[in-house]
Amino acid sequence: MLCVRAACLVSGSINVLMRLDETKLNYDNNPRIHRADRDFPVAYCKMYGKGRVFYSTLGHTPESWDDPDVQKMYFEAIRWALGMTEGSTAPHPKPAQ
Repeated sequence: MLCVRAACLVSGSINVLMRLDETKLNYDNNPRIHRADRDFPVAYCKMYGKGRVFYSTLGHTPESWDDPDVQKMYFEAIRWALGMTEGSTAPHPKPAQ
């Protein structure tokens, strides 16, 4: 389960667009890791009723907003959320390692 601000989401119910590379994380005695499935989505989209939802953890530092890829991601996400472009919210399985 992925918990974001009191709302818990099962990874199979969201379209994960970007996730952490689990092979690069240190799981040994790390109290901050609570996911047994080691799936850490950092950007996803889903439907909420008739509304479109986009979520991303990127953009916490001022420097990240200077990255053209981050700017384009949020610009396209806003366009998608407003219904100006199409895109699937269908969940898909996590790729095998």
